[in-house]
Amino acid sequence: MDPSEICPPCGSCCKYVSLGMESPDNVKYVAMALWFLYHDGIGIYQAHDDDWYMIVPGECEHLLPSGLCGVYENRPFVCREYDVADCEGTSTEASEKLKFMDAASFLSWLRRSRPALYQRCLEKGIIPEKYRQKD
Repeated sequence: MDPSEICPPCGSCCKYVSLGMESPDNVKYVAMALWFLYHDGIGIYQAHDDDWYMIVPGECEHLLPSGLCGVYENRPFVCREYDVADCEGTSTEASEKLKFMDAASFLSWLRRSRPALYQRCLEKGIIPEKYRQKD
C-alpha cells in the first residue's frame, strides 16, 4: 500500500504525542491540568468526542522530509488506527473542540464556562494569584 495514496504528506500527526488524561471536571483534575500547562510547550485539549488529552510536541524519528512515514508498512498500531478521514491534513474542522497551551487561557475558560468549579479551585488554593482575574 502506498502511503501517499492515503495520507496527505503534511506530517502534522507525526509532530506530537497525545496522552489521555482525566477530564478537568473536579478540583483534583483541574490541578493536574494546570500542572501540565505550567510546563513550557505542553498543552491540553478536548477532542470532539469529549475525551481530554495532554499534548507533547515531538517529531517522530520516522517522519520523512516528504511528510510521509518512513516505516509505513511497520508503523505502530496507534498510527494504523488513526482515521485519516478526520485528520488535520484532510479536515476543514479543527482537530480538537478546545485547546489550551497555557494556564492563563485554560483558567479563563474555566472561569467563564464552569464558574462553580473555578470557585472551588480558588477555595482549595490551587489557582496562583497571578492567574486570578480581578473583578
